[in-house]
Amino acid sequence: MVSNVDILVIIGYFLCLLIIGFLTSRQSKEQEEYLIARKSMPWLPVALSVTATMISANGFIGGPGWAYTSGMYPVMVNVAVPLAVFFALYIAVPVIYHLNINSIYQYMELRLGKYTKALSIFQFFVNSIIQASSMVFVPVLVLQRMTGWPMKVLVPAVVLVAVIYTLMGGIKAVIWTDALQMFVVIGAVIFVVIAALSDLDVGIIDFFDLARTSGKLSTLDFSFDITNNNTFWVTLIGGTFMWVRYFCFDQTQVQRVLTSKSLKQAKKSLALSAFIMNIVYYLMLFIGVILFFFYKGRPFESANDVMITFIMEEVPIGITGLILAGVFAAAMSSVDSLINSMVLVFTKDIYEPYLLKKKASLKTTRYITLVIGIIMIGVIFVGFGNSVRSVLDLVGNYISYFAGPAAGAFLLGFFTLKANDKGVAVGVIAGIIGNTAIAMLLQTGWLWNPAIGATITIVVGYACSLGFGQEKSSETTRKYTVMGMKNDLRVEKNMRPCYFGVGEMLTLGFFLLQYVFFFLIK
Repeated sequence: MVSNVDILVIIGYFLCLLIIGFLTSRQSKEQEEYLIARKSMPWLPVALSVTATMISANGFIGGPGWAYTSGMYPVMVNVAVPLAVFFALYIAVPVIYHLNINSIYQYMELRLGKYTKALSIFQFFVNSIIQASSMVFVPVLVLQRMTGWPMKVLVPAVVLVAVIYTLMGGIKAVIWTDALQMFVVIGAVIFVVIAALSDLDVGIIDFFDLARTSGKLSTLDFSFDITNNNTFWVTLIGGTFMWVRYFCFDQTQVQRVLTSKSLKQAKKSLALSAFIMNIVYYLMLFIGVILFFFYKGRPFESANDVMITFIMEEVPIGITGLILAGVFAAAMSSVDSLINSMVLVFTKDIYEPYLLKKKASLKTTRYITLVIGIIMIGVIFVGFGNSVRSVLDLVGNYISYFAGPAAGAFLLGFFTLKANDKGVAVGVIAGIIGNTAIAMLLQTGWLWNPAIGATITIVVGYACSLGFGQEKSSETTRKYTVMGMKNDLRVEKNMRPCYFGVGEMLTLGFFLLQYVFFFLIK
């Protein structure tokens, strides 16, 4: 059970976050400042915020449980992250940054039209509600184990904390608190690694060699088992489509890019985040391998119980509070980002243009936040309450059916002149239905879904676009393709928007270096 000392540590941590939120809230008096910070944020906190949004409590709790049962193979799910970030740096970020838009889905309307925009927003909300709800579920799961309090009390309480915190300072508060929380998460991960190895009475180098010779560090599986989510082929192909959608075409990440002071700083922050994300994720999974030896491979009722059991039974009083603060830091840094992005998309893409017909007030956006929080409570109870799988694996499965069609739609808009609104909309629907049917028929692993869904969307969407014929003028269409915007920026602003710079070179090199490392330790 959690001691009074641990509870005080957690309360102190939350007070620090609230103080930061309060201080930044005084700078957010207008809606634009509240939602996108008027492109005023420095690159380092933005980089840490991008990282924190992805490195959630799902990774901190679910990651070790996943590796406990599967070894280090699940690290391959993230192997394509630097490749996707490279694509974002080279093409997506320069294009989006200079469009002067609030959300990525406004681009879809400019390039294609209202039908594709509506479907893109729909998949964003489905993905975001599932992700945010799962990120609340994890700290609630920990608290339930440690306090014995029922879920029906803890879930609303934790969601309320997240909602209140998000209301305080807008995107500035989100970014600055994310930066702080990323340091807390990294500290917690490092402490757990040291504590677990200390209990095993073995040094890091000796344990690494032991784990390697035991096969627990193996990652490269070149088999063609389509039911396995961790093979080389599915993580390279399916993973690339999944992460391209996330880093290039998801509002949660795009919104951080839009807060940066300049394009150069936006690219610098995204490049740094690729390194931090994959290194921290590897360490989180490595904890699971350590705990496998610590518990001698004993079975657990749920994969999520592995890390929770270690925290409850092996971490001393006071330090438990710090570890739990790390769990909440990982959770809240993702939840606040998702909530803030959902509020912006609903306000700017739905409420203002179609319902209110004018600019909404800050008070209205706060009511929207409350409604989203209530929806999250219901999703948590329905979708996660009885699962014994790693929550990280479960969430990936839920959102994979929408990731591919969304990526396919944006790729058609970015790179083709013939794609149009009705054709791409049909392609997206076909991608979701066809992807689901193939997954059920062939029992494919969920990581194949983004590649399958994107392929169906691109093929069907392009073919149907040819059938429907031209909907917008060729000049308007060309203006919002990648090549069109590149040419316009060169001519009008004497800029090189898409070029192979240092950030691009480092992220691509890091992507390849991962495979070298995995090969050497196999």
